[in-house]
Amino acid sequence: MKGHLQLNLIAVIYALTVNVSANAEPLKVESLAQQWVDKIQQPIEQSVQLGQEAADWQQQKAQSLSQQQQDLGELYWTEYQLQKQQRYLDSLTAEVTQLQQDIETINALKQQLEPQLEIWYATLERQIASDLPFDFDERKRRLAFLRTAMDASSLPLAERFRRLLDVLSIEVAYGYGQHASQDVIVIDGKPVQVNLLRLGRLAWFYMTPDEQQLGWFNNKTRQWQALPLGQQGDLRLAMAITTNKQIAKIVNVPLMNLSAAVELEGVQK
Repeated sequence: MKGHLQLNLIAVIYALTVNVSANAEPLKVESLAQQWVDKIQQPIEQSVQLGQEAADWQQQKAQSLSQQQQDLGELYWTEYQLQKQQRYLDSLTAEVTQLQQDIETINALKQQLEPQLEIWYATLERQIASDLPFDFDERKRRLAFLRTAMDASSLPLAERFRRLLDVLSIEVAYGYGQHASQDVIVIDGKPVQVNLLRLGRLAWFYMTPDEQQLGWFNNKTRQWQALPLGQQGDLRLAMAITTNKQIAKIVNVPLMNLSAAVELEGVQK
């Protein structure tokens, strides 16, 4: 009996074992399939993750390179601006240095020019006083006006110099050409209406309207003096040419008591 029970127990245990094994086989297959799926899925996920990481890295690298290039461009631009500003500063420094030198030169010239203006004015004043007394009143008024400008402290030195040059230019112009006019002069203490002919600053002649008396201004004695007949030369013809009554030609007129050939242009100033 006992033996029979053992056999039955063994049979039951075997049957249970077979049943358990039969029931467990589908579960094992499913587990194994899932494991293979997991094994296949895992490399794919890892590959996708690695690809995403590589793409992110490439983007970061590109952004980094772009930022570096931008920073490098800004650095070059900054260096260019600094060099440009430095050149501008050097130019300004050179200009300031040149201006300082110019100011020093101007100050030195001013110290020399101001007294020199007075010397030139004094020379001009003596020249007018000793010159032939033609347009004397006008020239004296011009000289007085210049004297007022020279004494004006508010007037810049350059303006005083310019006005002096203007007067000098006018005086220089008196030395060219010939000029005919009419005036009343004193001859031998008597006023006489005459025609006058001035040849620059060389000589100043007179002739009475009847052309009978001719003379010249003696600058040494500061008086009008008659010309002897033998020294009158072509003075009458010279008068006619200057007043456009004759065509221009070469004539002889007395200059400083000497006979000289003078070409008259027939242009009245």
